[in-house]
Amino acid sequence: MAGGGLLLTSDFLLFCMSIDLFSASGIAAWQKRLNRSPAFAAAAGSWTGRLLLVENNTSGVSRSTWVVVGHGRCVEARIGLPSDELSADYVLAASADTWLDLITARHSPATAALLGRLTLLKGNVMSLIPHAKAAAELLAAAAEGPP
Repeated sequence: MAGGGLLLTSDFLLFCMSIDLFSASGIAAWQKRLNRSPAFAAAAGSWTGRLLLVENNTSGVSRSTWVVVGHGRCVEARIGLPSDELSADYVLAASADTWLDLITARHSPATAALLGRLTLLKGNVMSLIPHAKAAAELLAAAAEGPP
């Protein structure tokens, strides 16, 4: 079992690998999962914020996802735009492999950050720390099954 209590079976890993948190359909499905997740609602009840999640690719072309959370709900989720970096409270960047590790709970966001695999490009880490559980649940919701 992984840290989040998920059994990492080959079927589960294949399902997670099929999730694309940086495509329009993947983002829409993720938002539905977030808004039906009691764990996310409980962990993010006091959190409001605008996040830009960046997937760094070896080709040099990055993709991003814009997520707005408000009191336990995902208020908005869509493909990120270059202008979103200006209004984001937090910009977090990682490789596709690291995002998969985060979704499958092989690493928590805090662990990935300590390992240098998840980078906070914008925002105050001290203001993000109280929301570490909410951030973990935000990512875990992506692996909760079909929306």
